[in-house]
Amino acid sequence: MRKYATTVKIALLTASAVILFQVISLFAVYQYIRLDLYLSLVAACFLTTGMLIARRPSVAPAPKPVDNPAPSLQTLLTQRELQILQLIVDGKTNKEIAAVHFVEVSTVKTHINNIYTKLAVTNRVEARLKYAEMAGKLA
Repeated sequence: MRKYATTVKIALLTASAVILFQVISLFAVYQYIRLDLYLSLVAACFLTTGMLIARRPSVAPAPKPVDNPAPSLQTLLTQRELQILQLIVDGKTNKEIAAVHFVEVSTVKTHINNIYTKLAVTNRVEARLKYAEMAGKLA
C-alpha cells in the first residue's frame, strides 16, 4: 500500500491544481492579466506542487545483509554450461566442443558468453582461473 502513496499524492495535487484553475477561469482572472503573467502563475503553482512532493522523499528500508556463501559452480551454471566450461579448461576449441556435444559452433559461443557473464570474466584464461578457484573450494 505504501508504494502507491506517492502516486496518490501526485494525483490529488494534480486534481487540486486542475480544480484551482477551473475556479480561476470562472472568475475570468486571465482576462485581466497578461498571458505571460498568467502562464508564470500556472508554472509557479506546478513548481510549488513539485517541491512539496520532493520535500518528503519516501525512503525504503535498507535490505538486511544476507550471509550467503559464494555460489558454487553447480548452482551458478547449468549442467551444459558446466560441461562446456570443463572442456574449455581442458583446452578444447569451440569447434571441438561443438563436435563433442553435437551442436553448432554458434550454440557453443552462446553458452560460452553465458558462462563469461555468470562468472564475471571476459576470456578463456580468466574462465580457467575462476574455475580453478571455485573448484578448489569444493575439494
